[in-house]
Amino acid sequence: MEAISYLGGRHNEYRPASIRKYYAALAVAVDEALATGAILPKQEAAYRDALKDRPRPRARSAESRTSAKKRKSVSMTEVRTVCRYLWTRGKPDDKLLVRLIKHGVFLGLRPSEYSDADRQGDLLVVRTRKTTNGRGLCAFRELDLVDIAPGEAASLDQLIVDFARASSGDLERLIDRLGARLRRACHHVGLAPFALYTTRHQAIANLKAAGKSAAEIAAVAGHKSLYTAGKAYAGRRSGWKAVPTAKATSAMLAKFEVQPTPQRPWSPKI
Repeated sequence: MEAISYLGGRHNEYRPASIRKYYAALAVAVDEALATGAILPKQEAAYRDALKDRPRPRARSAESRTSAKKRKSVSMTEVRTVCRYLWTRGKPDDKLLVRLIKHGVFLGLRPSEYSDADRQGDLLVVRTRKTTNGRGLCAFRELDLVDIAPGEAASLDQLIVDFARASSGDLERLIDRLGARLRRACHHVGLAPFALYTTRHQAIANLKAAGKSAAEIAAVAGHKSLYTAGKAYAGRRSGWKAVPTAKATSAMLAKFEVQPTPQRPWSPKI
């Protein structure tokens, strides 16, 4: 019953086809539980009624959970324009969005990875997503923050705190909400909408434009393969010129047995 109740409360999370599939599986589980005696016959009606109480499906207009159809690059001017608008508007979600965009184009984290990010002095430790399907470099990766300014470190700390507070244990809903808010902001200032995941694409493009090696890019992005960034992400031509880029630690690079290229000084201009 706990599983049925939990799923019934996950409004705006799943497409109609997914809801039908999940509830069909739950119905089979109830049938099997009745057959084995795990559910008493007198309890059957309560379970059947619970199965009728389904969550609201995810809206067609909701942001896609994959990056396949999203913009893979965003210009510095576009970032400045939408961030200026959001910061001036000044609501908590607006300021959270600004920090996600600003740090996203530098760090290249997936939006969901901020939920587990932890700054430990000059290191940012991130739990890498997609490790369960064999595509991640390692369960946790480290980024070297030694070159960033104290103000940027403080802003990153605030982002991590605000992100955790805003998600309240419902990460997917937060990302959906922020994605919709970003789209509306882009429309308001006359820009073609870009997604939070676009900032990851842009960060990787910036690494390419800065001449970083495939191993360095993979280590920053958390890719196991040296070829993922080249095949699935924005190209070098989309990268911003002469901007600071994220830096993998020596421990991460050691997984590819390479040495880092020299890092540009940190001087954010967003």
